[in-house]
Amino acid sequence: MAEEKESTSIPLSQAAEAVDPEDPAKSPPRPSSPTTSTRKACCAVLQSWVSRKFMTGCVVLFPVAVTFFITWWFIQFVDGFFSPLYAKIGIDIFGLGFLTSMVFIFLVGIFVSSWVGSTIFWVGEWFIKKMPFVRHIYSASKQVSTAISPDQNTTAFKEVAIIRHPRIGEYAFGFITSTVVLQ
Repeated sequence: MAEEKESTSIPLSQAAEAVDPEDPAKSPPRPSSPTTSTRKACCAVLQSWVSRKFMTGCVVLFPVAVTFFITWWFIQFVDGFFSPLYAKIGIDIFGLGFLTSMVFIFLVGIFVSSWVGSTIFWVGEWFIKKMPFVRHIYSASKQVSTAISPDQNTTAFKEVAIIRHPRIGEYAFGFITSTVVLQ
């Protein structure tokens, strides 16, 4: 008799889901046809594949687009220095100002490498270091340009340092540009 009660008793969690063949709301859902489930599975696979390929395209094209945009902006920016001079004499060739700027920078490099040029540069630097606000900007930019200069035989920006922040668990990244010996 105890076995009969166990077989006929229904747990409360299943009692709410009891099947009533006459009530369509309580009847279990009819299994869909094989073609419908296959179509849904194919659509899900296709959607997943298209989504992955689209994201792969975005990941590949993003750095290309950013590089192109920054290069284009830089060329237009540098081209803008000498282009007005060429426009006044009636020459309008895109990139001619950029080319002139690159030649000008090269010639300044040659001039400053000489004794006369380095002396004139030193005097100009001395004046800049006497200006209250400008000296801070100049010294910071000079440190960066000295660190990445091809004339330096240092390991500038070759090593990365992780510096602990005052807050617990926070760190900052930095580049080792030189060494200092404290006495």
